[in-house]
Formats: sequence, structure tokens, C-alpha cells
Amino acid sequence: MKILVVDDDLSNLTLIKTVLENNDYEVVLAANGEKALEILRSEKIDLIISDILMPVMDGYHLCQECKADKKLQNIPFIFCSGTYTEEKDEILSIKFGAEAFIVKPFQNKVLLETISRVLKNIRNGKINMPAPSENDSTGAYKLYSERLINKLEEKMLDLDKEKMVLEMEVAERRKVEERLRKSRNFAESLFNAAPGIVLILDPEGRIIRFNPYMEKVSGYLLKDVMGRYWVDVFSPEDGTQNFSTDALPGSSEEIPTGNVSTIVTKTGEKKKIMWFDSTLKDENGQVIGLLAVGQDITRQIEQQKETLEIRAQIAAREIFNDFAKKLDKITNVLFDQISFLEAGSSASQTDKQIKELKKAAGHAKELSGRLKIKNTPGKE
Repeated sequence: MKILVVDDDLSNLTLIKTVLENNDYEVVLAANGEKALEILRSEKIDLIISDILMPVMDGYHLCQECKADKKLQNIPFIFCSGTYTEEKDEILSIKFGAEAFIVKPFQNKVLLETISRVLKNIRNGKINMPAPSENDSTGAYKLYSERLINKLEEKMLDLDKEKMVLEMEVAERRKVEERLRKSRNFAESLFNAAPGIVLILDPEGRIIRFNPYMEKVSGYLLKDVMGRYWVDVFSPEDGTQNFSTDALPGSSEEIPTGNVSTIVTKTGEKKKIMWFDSTLKDENGQVIGLLAVGQDITRQIEQQKETLEIRAQIAAREIFNDFAKKLDKITNVLFDQISFLEAGSSASQTDKQIKELKKAAGHAKELSGRLKIKNTPGKE
């Protein structure tokens, strides 16, 4: 059993072909009525299933041509339409000589049952032939013209609606694009004007982008280092340790924590940077890079060191001065004792003791003087 399926929609042709072949029917396809007639006049066809609204030659004209041809008029004809779907359309199809009328979309079971019923009727000698009286301008063709005009009007209205929808979609799309453009411009302004480093690396640690502040801090222009490994440019001592996604912050770390590292500028100067970084991910959760925000804290660290040194010097001076004061007290006591011994005794056995006391007191006085000189600001 060979069935000719006529439809200008490839998806419909494929669907019907699949259903029929799965039920052991041989299938031939045509995209319009004119192609169908060529096939009908060159091959033996047992059944025709045709759409109605098609280019070149529609289904009604194809049915008319078949019923007017003695070699083709006994081939059963089934209309299958998604455009002509009203009861008037089914009546018109029967008047043109169709055996059955199927509305799209249809269930496969309905299609197969309709084919079986039509073939059974044909075997029983029941074939629908249009009455000659209905082939005039007041019969089927008048109704056909009316239905065609109605369908064209409906199509025009549908096109107008689609046009309106498209115009609304275009207008909305333009609004969205304008909002996106403004958002991009705003983000770009923030990126360029940020009073700190903004850095973007790919998952391998190659430089994708950084802002003008980084150019100022490092001395490198973005265009000169874009695509190069970060560690090779800014941490050459660690250049052999290639950056990878394993080095990125963990996915569970929502709030980035700060860390301090050293970068080497274009002139070779080393600068301390406080970094706050976060992973960049796509909609599937895959890591696509690293976003880092940094601040040059070299000056602050140097100032902290200077402050600590000054505090240490002050503390040392205070210790030295305190020690010097204590030595002064000791030497004063020693000299007082010496004076007492000198005045109170002339015995020869005390001479040696007095000399030793004088010597010790002299050394203590000298040491005290040196400590005072060393802790005087501006003197060594």
C-alpha cells in the first residue's frame, strides 16, 4: 500500500511518514499540489493525504485535478489541515470529493483509524465523487472562494498580531539593551575610577584585565602584559609556580579574606599589596577566573616600621637615662664615703681601700656620662 503525503511543512511530512512507515505503509512525499500531480502521473498511488493551504497549488485544487482525471479520480483523498479546521471546511472538503477530513494536530490513532475506514469503504465500492451540479460558481467553488478569503483575512490578522508582538518585543529588547548599556557604562566607570587595584585573571592565572590604578601602581600598561602569567610579570621569583584553579579561593568562601603579598613594579621596586579576592563562575558553577581588589599599603607599612623604631629608641633612651640616674646616685654615694674616710682616718691601711673606691667611682661617673651623651637626640 503506497500513500502520497502532500504538505509544505517538512515537520508534518516527517511526522506522518514516520507513523505510516511504522505501520507497514509505503510513503511518498510532495511539498505542494503541483509536485503531487507529477508523482501521481508517474507512480501508482493507493491513497492521498493532503494539507489544504499550500503554495503553488493548494489541496482543494489538487483534489479537483484528481477528480477531473479519469486515471486519478478513484484514488481516495483525505484532507489533513491545521488552518481549515471548522465544520464549514470539512463540508467543503467532502463537496470537493474527499473521503475524510482530519484536523491538525491529531493523534496517531485517529490518523490510522481514518485510513483504515477509508480503505474499507473503497473496497466496498464507496468512493466520494463530487456532483457535477456543484462544480459551478454557486456550489463548491463559491464556498471555496469564501473560505479562502476568510482564511486569508485570518492570516492577515495573524500577521498583524505577530507584527505587533514583534514590534513590542523589539521595543522591549531595546529597553533591555539600553539598561544593559547603562549598566555596562556604570560598571566601566567604577572599574576605571576605582581608588584601588581591580584585577581579573583567567583560571590559569593569565592577566585578562586590570584598571588604570594598577597601571599607576605597577608602571605597566595593560596592553603590554595582557595574556601573560601574573606571577611571571609581578612575582618573577615565584614564576615557576603557575597559577591554577586549585589556588583559587574555595567555593564555600562567600566573604573574601584579605592577604598581603609583594609585587615587583616595572622599575624593580617592591610594593606591598593588601588583596581581597573571589572566584568568578559561570551559570553552571564552573570557575572562569579570579577577581581581585587590592590596595597599595607599602607606605603604611613603612610608616609603621618608622613608628616602631622611634618608639624603640624612646624606650631605650628612657632605660639608659634611668640607668644613668641610678649610676649617678651610686657614684655620689661612693664619693661621699670616700670623703668621709679621708676626713675620719689617716691610717695607712685605709689608703689602699680609698684608692679603689675612688677608682670605682670614677669609672661609674664616666659610664654615666657616656650613657647620657648616647641618649641625647641627634648624637651617637
